[in-house]
Amino acid sequence: NLIPQALRQFVGAVTLGNPRHIRETIDQLLEGNLQVIVGANQMPKQIDVKDIDKINISSWQHTAMVGGTVCLLESLDPLEAAVLKMSTCFAGTFTLPDLAASTCSRWADATHFDCLRLFNAIRKLVESNIIEKVDEEDEALNGELVRAHGTMIAGGIAPTGLPQRTSKNGTFGKTQSFQTRNLLIRAVGGAMVLEAQKKSVKRQALIDRALWRELPARMDELAKKRNAQHIPWYYEQAFRRM
Repeated sequence: NLIPQALRQFVGAVTLGNPRHIRETIDQLLEGNLQVIVGANQMPKQIDVKDIDKINISSWQHTAMVGGTVCLLESLDPLEAAVLKMSTCFAGTFTLPDLAASTCSRWADATHFDCLRLFNAIRKLVESNIIEKVDEEDEALNGELVRAHGTMIAGGIAPTGLPQRTSKNGTFGKTQSFQTRNLLIRAVGGAMVLEAQKKSVKRQALIDRALWRELPARMDELAKKRNAQHIPWYYEQAFRRM
């Protein structure tokens, strides 16, 4: 009962139950964020936790857990490493078009093969348990929690009311959602990305979502106008004279 619930959740999320990582995390917290008050009988009386939400895990580079995570990320292929770093920019779930908006946007003459390479990199990260695939129930719950704040949706970047990409033909063909839930990998990977780059990835994904919603209808309307029969003015005048 002496251990605060917030401390339990933080240590569990960072270490995932690894005993060595637990010991290293506690040692780092004792240096400035964790204070143990001892009673007269030299037994712990109270445990105080300070600013646990502001801890910079990536600064623990001398620990085995952060060092191992850095080695893991450095061992990835360039495209997989880029996908992982971009995934840490999103507060919630993300999709393949969100990442493609920054690397191979379809509005910038990208081909389907470029998106296939990107999807293959995501699939390899999912198989390595670095990125997790989000089910429909988890995505809906995440969307409800984020929408409750009234600022962002499940993607973690877009204003309330911007819909997710869904298929009109049921489950088949529906856009898959992914998320980087490992707090240790997220902290280390996020530290490798500049703040300006994070804003650029979010901005590109937001623009792509807005275009996905608005542009198809506008293009259909433009196609109808182009296909409509148009008689030039001078032909109209000639027909009237006849």
